[in-house]
Amino acid sequence: MRKSTILFFIMVLAAACTHKAVTTTDVKGKTGKGDGRYDYLLAEALRQKYVGDINEAASLFEKCIETDGQRAVPYFELAQIYSAAGMGEKSMAYASTAARLEPGNYWYQLASGSLFTQYQQKDSALVYFTRALKADTRAVEVNTILAGLYAEKGEVEKADSLFRVLNNEGALNDDMFLMMISGLIMKGEMEEAAARTMKLIEKQPGEMRYKALLADIYFEDGKPEKSDSIYKEIIEKNPGDIESQLLYLMNLVYKKEYSGITAFLDNVFESEVVERERKVAVAGRLLVDTAYVLENSGSFEKSLKILEEKYPDNEEILSMRPGMYETAGRKEEAIIRYEELLKKIKPGFYFSERLILLYADNREYRKLYDLTSVYSRENNRSLLGKVYYAISAMELKEYDTAESELQKALILAGNNDELRVQVLSMMGDLKFRTKDFDSSYGFYEEALKISPEEPLILNNYAYFLAEGDRDLKKALKMAETVMTKEGDNETYIDTYAWVLYKLGRYREAQKAMMRIFEKDGERDPEILEHMGYIVNALGKCSEAVAYWREALEKDITKTYLEEEIRKCAR
Repeated sequence: MRKSTILFFIMVLAAACTHKAVTTTDVKGKTGKGDGRYDYLLAEALRQKYVGDINEAASLFEKCIETDGQRAVPYFELAQIYSAAGMGEKSMAYASTAARLEPGNYWYQLASGSLFTQYQQKDSALVYFTRALKADTRAVEVNTILAGLYAEKGEVEKADSLFRVLNNEGALNDDMFLMMISGLIMKGEMEEAAARTMKLIEKQPGEMRYKALLADIYFEDGKPEKSDSIYKEIIEKNPGDIESQLLYLMNLVYKKEYSGITAFLDNVFESEVVERERKVAVAGRLLVDTAYVLENSGSFEKSLKILEEKYPDNEEILSMRPGMYETAGRKEEAIIRYEELLKKIKPGFYFSERLILLYADNREYRKLYDLTSVYSRENNRSLLGKVYYAISAMELKEYDTAESELQKALILAGNNDELRVQVLSMMGDLKFRTKDFDSSYGFYEEALKISPEEPLILNNYAYFLAEGDRDLKKALKMAETVMTKEGDNETYIDTYAWVLYKLGRYREAQKAMMRIFEKDGERDPEILEHMGYIVNALGKCSEAVAYWREALEKDITKTYLEEEIRKCAR
């Protein structure tokens, strides 16, 4: 259902009310001790504020508080000044103090609620808005804000009760009405939601959006015939109206009835009436519908090109077509398009990031190295850039560069244990490649201190121990632990079998490997190589040769296997 859209209306409305509330000021406050110095400082502070010397005004308001800390006005004024300066914590602290000193002051409570909403402290905001409503029970805008906040929090009963008050007072506008209906939908009260929507249609019979909402409610309530008849009426009554076409289009998408939507989609994208944001929302909705993309990538591609022609400089729109290529499995076209965009849009970090992932997936390490060397420099705080720069450097045997980038990545990972474990694992891999085995094992030990049960770390460490013929009993224990957690993972099975092979337990190793070879699918050259060694140890030379030859076909860099094949042939 379109609950999220209606809730978005709530936030927009609340924001509008919040803005109005913050800018309204009551400077009277409580009368205090009649301190002449306080009165002078307050008058001078207000004068400086109005002539535009905000720094001087803030200093004088602070002196007011030093003179008499039980008066609300200077706290309230400072809250507004600090909020405008982006000092959220300080602003909220001063606003809440003003509200505490004068709990019956409507404006202080409203301002505090607005500030706490602005800084996402919505539970506290509810307290202050409730106090504001107590101070002025006729405050329609506060009722509206409270209803919106309760609806956003999912407390639909409280929200609906406030909407009913507004409705009874005749203060419920159309957007509020939609919020109220969305709350009913969230509660599953479809009949009541439909009844109230019909009242909205009675007020504005020409508004197609409300009729579409009613149709959607019927569909959610298991009444597709009623829903279809409303949408049929919408499109037949105004077939050339772009709003009607847009509503009809989204209904087809919602029901996953893709045939015939292309013409409507093209019309919407070409329209000068439909706002860019709504076009982006439609395109975005289709992009996440994998079934649609897979079935209609050709026509969708043409529609997205229409959108690009309308907005040739909008990066969000330009990113959609290559994103669609990725979803459709058209990886090479995605790469070409991202490369085109990166040439003309700078810095184009998003396009760089997508290319980085695609190059890595394709094992195009030279391209990955060239791209990440620039990206990592220009976006120096990007962990992704450092890690993939290091990966490409390792594959190209640029080990000094790889180590430098991984050290930077470790700093960027900070106290995030999950990220630190990944980087430490890569450092272990790097040191193993450079034959610094003690350092390699040291990094894996450090990673295991952080995450002792992480399968990937246990697997890699066990494999490297086996490769170095070091501490094989420990390697077996780690591999067995991994098998109890993810026993169907082919990489992990291979490690387990390889450790058994290194321990001389060849039949057990073969039995484990057969779990991989009994499955259909692409055969990994590394696994083929290992299987060759295992069956060769069992005296099955011809089988070993077959596995090694297949491994060589899939990975021509494994030339050392040619010598193993010759040995078997003797």
